[in-house]
Amino acid sequence: MSSAAVLSEYLDGLASGNARRAMAAVETARRDGLDLRTLYLHVLQPALHEVGRRWETGAMSVAEEHLATAVTQTVMSRLAGELFLQAPTGGPTLVAGCVDDERHDVGLRMLCDLLELEGWSTVYLGPTVPTRDLVRMVAARRPDALALSVSLAPHLLAVRDAIAQVRGLEPPRPVVMVGGRALASAPDLAARLGADLTASDAGEAVALLEERFR
Repeated sequence: MSSAAVLSEYLDGLASGNARRAMAAVETARRDGLDLRTLYLHVLQPALHEVGRRWETGAMSVAEEHLATAVTQTVMSRLAGELFLQAPTGGPTLVAGCVDDERHDVGLRMLCDLLELEGWSTVYLGPTVPTRDLVRMVAARRPDALALSVSLAPHLLAVRDAIAQVRGLEPPRPVVMVGGRALASAPDLAARLGADLTASDAGEAVALLEERFR
């Protein structure tokens, strides 16, 4: 089955609220030999982008969008065991999280999983991380890179503050990447927040970080 066919079946499952149908589409594709990177970049990620589009246009409710996200998180958790068994080690390090009230973290989780496939060591902190705790983690871990996600415009100031505090740490300081829906319409916004890099999706983020550190 092609990735396009899997995406169609997976999205139909999400749209209908049929978690079993969506998960079965991914499990069947994996058994048929579709690799993890393809599943992430050509099935899970575009499916969530389409869910977000439908939510923005009113074609899906908040509850339906939350269900689709939860199903995708479950799918990723099921794939994670296999992912970490086959991933190499010894690469650069990344800390990833959402600051303060930001909850949209699935893209960051995808980024971490995909970087693990490339041999990175990642620390995924998830949503709603207090700025002070994020900065302390960076200070303690001294990662090569820090990735932050921001989907809602009111959270941009918190991201800017977090980046400024990370910049104030003793060197070595991490390369900072930001991404998320709040930056989609303003390509220069990442630089104004103080970030070094920005990406429109997890695939582009991996490519930029690999280019920076390899």
